[in-house]
Amino acid sequence: MLTSEDREWIRQLNQGDREAWRRIYEKYRVRLFTMALALTGNPGLAEDCLHDVFIRLAERAGDLKIRSNLLAYLTTALLNRARDILRRTVRQVSEPIEDLGCAASAPSPLDQLIRDEQTAALVRALGQLPLEQREVFILHNQARMTFRGIAHQQRISIRTAHSRYRYAIEKLRRHLNVEINHGR
Repeated sequence: MLTSEDREWIRQLNQGDREAWRRIYEKYRVRLFTMALALTGNPGLAEDCLHDVFIRLAERAGDLKIRSNLLAYLTTALLNRARDILRRTVRQVSEPIEDLGCAASAPSPLDQLIRDEQTAALVRALGQLPLEQREVFILHNQARMTFRGIAHQQRISIRTAHSRYRYAIEKLRRHLNVEINHGR
């Protein structure tokens, strides 16, 4: 659902207001960067995806017709861009990620170390998933999309979206259990 704030910013953006573009960027950049990072496994590629999406948004200013959900629109653009980049680089995600770009209140050093290890383990596990499963997992957990929305966005059945998510969860559990049991 398009929020009144997003609706107003789109209207302003279509009228040439660059400040509206900045507000949209500030509101969604961290969430989109996190998704791009989880999809690509590379901070540089994730940043490229994010910038490309917002450059395209600026280029389309004046002709934007987003009626349902701005985040879903931006997420779809981000997924398409990430797919293009991944097809071009043709590699599996394997690089450890040190920072997902999300700031919170300052944890203790021990808590931060644990969180960093958990984040790195999760990113390694995500990198082992086929792209289709990784996308469904990220769209559902990061973008908070429903399975119906994911199915529509990916042009698959709802049952297929559910299956991909279930397989992703099973593979993540297996991979993370192996890491825990082997003391990585």
